Amino acid sequence: MKKILLSALILVSMTELSLAQPGATRDSTAIFRWRSAVRRAPVLTGGASPVHIMPRERLCFNMEFDLKITMPSKMVEQCMFVNHTTGVVGMLPPHEDGLVNMLFPELVDFSFQVMSMTGNTYHYHNNKGKNNTIEKWVTTGNSEQNPYSQMAGMFTGAVDLQRKNTTEVYCNGRMRAMAYRFSTSPDMTWYLYGDRFPEKIHPQKFLGNQGVGYLQANEGLYVITEFRTTGYSVRVTNIEVSNACLETSQFMMQEAEFQRQQNANIVKEKVSLDKAARNVSGACAGERLLLINFKKEQANKRELALRQINEGNTNQSNSNAQRNMAALMDPVVVTQQNILETKLEICKAQNGSEKARRNLGCLNTQLGQLMRLEEELRALDDRHRNEPGRALGEKSKLYMRDKPRGCAL
Repeated sequence: MKKILLSALILVSMTELSLAQPGATRDSTAIFRWRSAVRRAPVLTGGASPVHIMPRERLCFNMEFDLKITMPSKMVEQCMFVNHTTGVVGMLPPHEDGLVNMLFPELVDFSFQVMSMTGNTYHYHNNKGKNNTIEKWVTTGNSEQNPYSQMAGMFTGAVDLQRKNTTEVYCNGRMRAMAYRFSTSPDMTWYLYGDRFPEKIHPQKFLGNQGVGYLQANEGLYVITEFRTTGYSVRVTNIEVSNACLETSQFMMQEAEFQRQQNANIVKEKVSLDKAARNVSGACAGERLLLINFKKEQANKRELALRQINEGNTNQSNSNAQRNMAALMDPVVVTQQNILETKLEICKAQNGSEKARRNLGCLNTQLGQLMRLEEELRALDDRHRNEPGRALGEKSKLYMRDKPRGCAL
């Protein structure tokens, strides 16, 4: 009886095993196919060349990376699209309330950053227009004609990555990655997934963003699944094959429209200033002409800057294009105009009624404040002479903080 029962249990066990094997095989096959798809990047391994993209051509991506970004104050999720054949990366904005991984250009708050290995950097975004319409724009920084020159980055082959002998599991257990770090930056760690993990890896080319993506090294192709540093980390939570595309022909070139509007405004301003100059007379005529001539001079300078903006990449630090863009909105020029306007108001008060003269004390104080502000703004120009974009940002903050609030009668 015992032998019969034992034989029955063995038969049942064998039956269950035989029924379970096809499912296990299917799972193993699916994971193998997934890993094979994930561990491909022809644009890095030599099977394809990086593509120069134009701002109004159709963009498609064949991989999706879902990211979890942890900072001291919050945690966000973000989707990164990659085309590992053309060398193009697209980033949707990060969100605190969950992952957004669909391209919906119909939404009023749509925003999508695109970067290519050839130096094209485009931002597709929507603005709310008149009558609740949606305006679709793309800003390029002139990178379609003047590609962004990549600065010496973290993966240039100059420094080797050294193994830390620590592993982590990613993408629901489908990947186990090894930790590596630069000897020169011991507080920065990358987790790499590949087919072998030598003691040292010699980086050559990178495709991705936020420190994660694909890394081509002398030792082979790797997927960077996580980047960690003090108080900040980016972790890949999932990778999937994608067929996401964005139709960009509907997006208008924002720089071109900006230049068109600015040139039209300059033409109108010049006509108005010429008319004002012909009508100057009476008290304070000298102060009025100084202000009018200053405005004419600045209009001519803005006109020249607009013509020269296209002669470089406006996102490139210390480029002529960035300098000309900054010149269009320079707080130093605004302050100089404020000084001339205040001097005119002082003259008018001196030649005006007793009530107007009571405002002279405030106006003279305001003039002194503006002159000191101009000195401080020029000091920032000197301090950041090789970083016009940074200089503009700091000058704008200083001007908004310290500009006088005016003198009311």
